[in-house]
Amino acid sequence: MPVTEPQPVISILIAARNEESCILDCLIAIDQLHHAPNTVEVIIGNDQSTDQTRQLVMQFIADKPTYRLIDVTLALTGLRGKANVLAQLAQQARGQLLFFTDADTQVPVEWLTEMGRQLTAKTGIITGVTLPEGATIFHKLQTIDWLYNLTLTHIISSLGIPVTAMGNNMAVSRVAYEAVGGYASLPFSVTEDYSLFRTIIAKGYGFRNILDTNVLAHTKPVTSVRTFFQQRKRWMRGATQLPLWMVVSLFGQYLTLPLLLMLALFSPVLAVALYLMRLFVQTFVISFGISRLRRTSLWPYALLFEPYQLIIGPLAVLFYLLPTGLEWKGRRYE
Repeated sequence: MPVTEPQPVISILIAARNEESCILDCLIAIDQLHHAPNTVEVIIGNDQSTDQTRQLVMQFIADKPTYRLIDVTLALTGLRGKANVLAQLAQQARGQLLFFTDADTQVPVEWLTEMGRQLTAKTGIITGVTLPEGATIFHKLQTIDWLYNLTLTHIISSLGIPVTAMGNNMAVSRVAYEAVGGYASLPFSVTEDYSLFRTIIAKGYGFRNILDTNVLAHTKPVTSVRTFFQQRKRWMRGATQLPLWMVVSLFGQYLTLPLLLMLALFSPVLAVALYLMRLFVQTFVISFGISRLRRTSLWPYALLFEPYQLIIGPLAVLFYLLPTGLEWKGRRYE
């Protein structure tokens, strides 16, 4: 009988566009993952990069037969950007579990083990936790920002309420992915991870948002103010598809300062009471996240998060409302 090549259990999919500064860090982290031999394949999609991304990937995978580089030059009908790349990578993936991360992200060594353990037949999609890592105060505040929002997402999700997923640290069962037709069947969105998450949940599959050091990945913070607000604009576009109460809560959080100032004109006591309640909840959530992720070194920056939040929130809403297109990864989306 002919010898058949063993099929991988897991396919790791990475979309890469002009990532020469970080793609090797991503792939080195992938190469250090704990897993049984011949159970994992890694597929990198080169999304028309104009820098050295392709050459760096080819050099890295030259002696690694379980790695593949696919040049994505054409678009599937209705798709653009990252969603188009991931749709085509998924079509070529052979694993029964699809793991997604980004080219600027480094996943921990136990990532496959912990995420795979919780991806049961009834659970269609799992999300880990990712924090940006940088040296400046601006970078550290972004870390607290992500930690706060992802911890809050974990707490709400633990109550059985679906919120969102994060495409740089996500695992989906092949069964659930194909049940909804995958990215190729979804309407185009700049928040493709949330679109897939929402569709899988609507199909009746379960979900998990894990807050644990074994699934804690690291990514690059944004370095310019403009890119920061472009990132927020992209996220807020996706957030408008959330249930109405979540959208109201999100914009209420962003607009805390102007809303409380207006309320204080009519009822200063109520405004102060609401502010203290909000501050208590925020401090509890950050404390819980820092404890679970063992990131006590972040406490000094957590103390600066409140003024950061009060200032950044209204500015993010104003930028979101500006009648301008969205720019991301060198592409413009109207």
